[in-house]
Amino acid sequence: MNLLKAALLSSVLGMTSVASAAIISNVPLNTSRFETMDIKSLTQQASQGNHHAQFFLAKRLQKGEGVAKDAQKAVYWYTRAAEQNIAPAQLNLGIMYLRGEGVQANMNQGRMWLERAAHLGDNRASYALAMIDEKQQRLVDAYKWYDLSSRDGMLDKGIRDKAQVKISQLALNLSSSEIQRAKNSATTWFQNQ
Repeated sequence: MNLLKAALLSSVLGMTSVASAAIISNVPLNTSRFETMDIKSLTQQASQGNHHAQFFLAKRLQKGEGVAKDAQKAVYWYTRAAEQNIAPAQLNLGIMYLRGEGVQANMNQGRMWLERAAHLGDNRASYALAMIDEKQQRLVDAYKWYDLSSRDGMLDKGIRDKAQVKISQLALNLSSSEIQRAKNSATTWFQNQ
């Protein structure tokens, strides 16, 4: 990976609020038992297809919580949960692809997983996409993703607030027609969910 891509990814991925996804709207709150479950039981349930167990096993493997840190196994389990439309698994998997953590760095795969999480209403993912596009000077696309991150009903209020600030900042560098194009693109994307 060239130095520009590496600098871009490290800048974008320095956001701790995006990189540390936890339980969200489509993962019921009563799944906290998975956070404290012993690794053997968690692995057994994950192997049987339980997406909650898959997500929490991946998270523990990624962070080395109660088990040896293993990014490749974390990617495997995040992938299993992400394929079952668990947004925080998709978010974390996308970030791991962008960073090259446990897998070969792959911007396209990373974006694909972030977009899938954004489709499920995880505005941490749309915010990450906005940051990537902003760093690459694709300001209309960045505005679109920030706009989506700031909409009512999105998961994380803190991210909504940050996105609204970024929208104001970007608006200073865009024409009114570019802003309208970005808003229309965001609305179209949102309606096609």
